[in-house]
Amino acid sequence: MSSHNTPGVGTDVPTPSGGASPRLRVTSVTKNYGPVVAVAEASFHAHAGEVLALVGENGAGKSTLGKILAGAVEPTSGTIALNGEPFEVKTVRESRRKGVSCAFQELSLIPELTVAENLHLVDSGPLQRFSQSRARVEAAATLQRLNVSHIDPGTLVSDLSLADRQVVEIVRALVHDSDILILDEASSALTPPGVTWLFERITAFTATGGTVIYVSHRMPEIAEIAHRVLVLRDGHLVGEFSQGSWNEEQLVSLMAGRDRSEEVTKPITLPDLEDPVMSVRGLSAPGIHVDALDLFPGEIVGLGGLQGQGQAELLKALFGAIPARADQWHVNGEPIVKLTPPKAVKRGVGFVPEDRKTEGLVLDLGVGENLVTPWLKKLGIGGAPSLKTNRKWLAEILSSLGVRTRGAKELAGALSGGNQQKLVFGRWVNRNRSVLLLHDPTRGIDVGAKRDLYRSVFDIAQQGVAVLWLSTEVEELVNVCSRVIVMYQGAVVAEVSGEDLTSDAVVAYSLGVEKVGT
Repeated sequence: MSSHNTPGVGTDVPTPSGGASPRLRVTSVTKNYGPVVAVAEASFHAHAGEVLALVGENGAGKSTLGKILAGAVEPTSGTIALNGEPFEVKTVRESRRKGVSCAFQELSLIPELTVAENLHLVDSGPLQRFSQSRARVEAAATLQRLNVSHIDPGTLVSDLSLADRQVVEIVRALVHDSDILILDEASSALTPPGVTWLFERITAFTATGGTVIYVSHRMPEIAEIAHRVLVLRDGHLVGEFSQGSWNEEQLVSLMAGRDRSEEVTKPITLPDLEDPVMSVRGLSAPGIHVDALDLFPGEIVGLGGLQGQGQAELLKALFGAIPARADQWHVNGEPIVKLTPPKAVKRGVGFVPEDRKTEGLVLDLGVGENLVTPWLKKLGIGGAPSLKTNRKWLAEILSSLGVRTRGAKELAGALSGGNQQKLVFGRWVNRNRSVLLLHDPTRGIDVGAKRDLYRSVFDIAQQGVAVLWLSTEVEELVNVCSRVIVMYQGAVVAEVSGEDLTSDAVVAYSLGVEKVGT
């Protein structure tokens, strides 16, 4: 490890391989992007049969290290050895051939191809003959072997939910006979059953001697699955812990370089709930029918349920992103007949979509341009927008959300996934919203960034904005929201609040239980 290790935290900790030589040894690896140091003199090792977790705030260098090992990024300096031999690769394919596979945080699948094609072509050469029927047979066998029975190998990746795309990304990494499996925020889009499936795959992989590099922000997952944890901050390795020798407080303090701040708690004083800012009756859209929904000013309402029960469709319908009709539909007292995203923005509705990469951002545009995108027509801007008139607002948003960027003109695609997520959320801050629709806004962001986002949402709510928050984390719904509505098979089946708002209640209703015992 580097000289930035925490004093007293040893580097020679017990591993599943005992005293065996490390399978992977990384020595003084550095990656520079011009003057920006993404990884600085990183040195560590990993053994066969071990799960090694990498943790750190967004932009700390975790994903960059993973990409270096996966062959997607070349290091500026340093050496890597795999099974005692030099590991020097320049492409993902070359890395896979040497025994290292990666499931990337920003999915590497080709949306226009089927699941079978994506699974087959990753290891195919440019001149290799391709058989569609053979690819489907092989994909079906692979999915069955890995206990993924719900995904049809003939389905286009673009037609899959984000969670299922994440599963296919993981399967594509597992299908290759690898020594090392890199999982970069692999659970970020998964539902709880999906995380269980992932952990089963990890356990099976390490049981046969495989090594897993597990990059994640989810502290409970790391405590459950990791044998060792490496902590990164600003590109440096700053600490190492063996299983059971650390707690969340220590990791968060090391990640942030400061003592952990006081926990953020949701507002306990609810506003006057007499007049909703959004009210719908008899809302129908593809796959859903909602009898009634009221969103009140200053209230944070959770949206729960198992994956695919209509929560995503409800958010899109309320933003006009999919066709929807209602018997009655009012926003700020004004009737809605037919809604489109531009009309929704004009009416005071904001939306943070599920997939920041394909739905939330234009990665080839700058940070500032992405933040002002919803307001271009309103501001009468044509072509490349001028950022001068929004300079103060842009600075405030980037600072308040802690976005790590070299400035408003830096391309959004150059940011880490967590910082991209902050941009998607930040475009609605201090923009005179009355309703804010959030689809899993904390997916893939670190503990500190999550706390900052909570504060921002609470501030928005205290300004009188109604927030509808879809989360795949039940504990988040319970801890953040004043009430939670649960969907099942396209309909709202329960609403829980007060003392009845518990994780057990939300889970039970999500499973279709009609009544939860007291």
